[in-house]
Amino acid sequence: MTELLQKAELINSYISTDIAIIIPTKDRPREVRRLLKSASELDCKVGRIIIIASGQDIHDVVMPFADRIPVEYHYSEPGQIKQRNKGISLLDDSTNLVATLDDDVIFHKTSISEMIRFWNSVEPKTAGVGFNIVNQVGHRHTWLRGIFGVSVPEPGRVLKHGSNTSITNVQQNIRCEWLCGGATMWRQNILKANPHEDICSKWAVCEDLIFSYPIGKKYPLYISKDAQIEIDNIFLSTENIKTLIYRGKTQFIWGAYFVFNNSDMSILGYIYFKFLQLIVTLIKCLTNKNKIFEGIGIIQGFVLVLPALIGTKNFKNIMENNT
Repeated sequence: MTELLQKAELINSYISTDIAIIIPTKDRPREVRRLLKSASELDCKVGRIIIIASGQDIHDVVMPFADRIPVEYHYSEPGQIKQRNKGISLLDDSTNLVATLDDDVIFHKTSISEMIRFWNSVEPKTAGVGFNIVNQVGHRHTWLRGIFGVSVPEPGRVLKHGSNTSITNVQQNIRCEWLCGGATMWRQNILKANPHEDICSKWAVCEDLIFSYPIGKKYPLYISKDAQIEIDNIFLSTENIKTLIYRGKTQFIWGAYFVFNNSDMSILGYIYFKFLQLIVTLIKCLTNKNKIFEGIGIIQGFVLVLPALIGTKNFKNIMENNT
């Protein structure tokens, strides 16, 4: 009997209408229309779908779906974190689980029903469960990367130098140490108890690590292999000189901020990791000369971050003024 009671304590009783979905977006009406179309084809009904738009007004894109799904439209000042926080502020007690999604997500028909099934199988103290992004490459560990200390065999891990192994296209349910900011379902009380600091940046490249890693040290985090979605990152597919410099610089600054604010991380390890990344980037210049500009961005990031590392400048100001 005791064994049965212990097993029962692990079982939740969520239903699909317990869910609210928050989608920040800016100037991407095509992606939002595609996402909402896929939401309208789900095999179960969620409680709320909250679109938080900035930039272009897409009210006329969103609201035609209102007769099929419980969608609502809100407008906000720009900033992905700011928009997501506004969506969270609109929640009430009818919502137990909150999916925070990027606007380029495409649901599979069973994405939500499989996610609910998984939530009802895990510990009640579980903080978040990630969707399985099946159209992106999964974690690929190699012995060479292992020798240099920049990878481990398991997906979903965060190494002491601040890099993380992938959580996309997993082949089994996994417990992980971080979750993707735009493809995850959280308990609402976790989001309310851990407000995300609003840092003004055009690309908050590391915000999911910054937010989820400290939570994962206190509560279980998972990826559900059967809660499948697809997602396309248009920004990362763009390669021009300005973008490559910006990408290298921004990734360095945000990554350094993450490592600097977690005492179990190593800032020297981070600099070592980025130095290896710089070498690899310069080697790639042999086949793609534009890659030199990504290397320039990495060097710029180091120069900009150095005053924060030695305590003469505020890290947040560096991020807001340079990313």
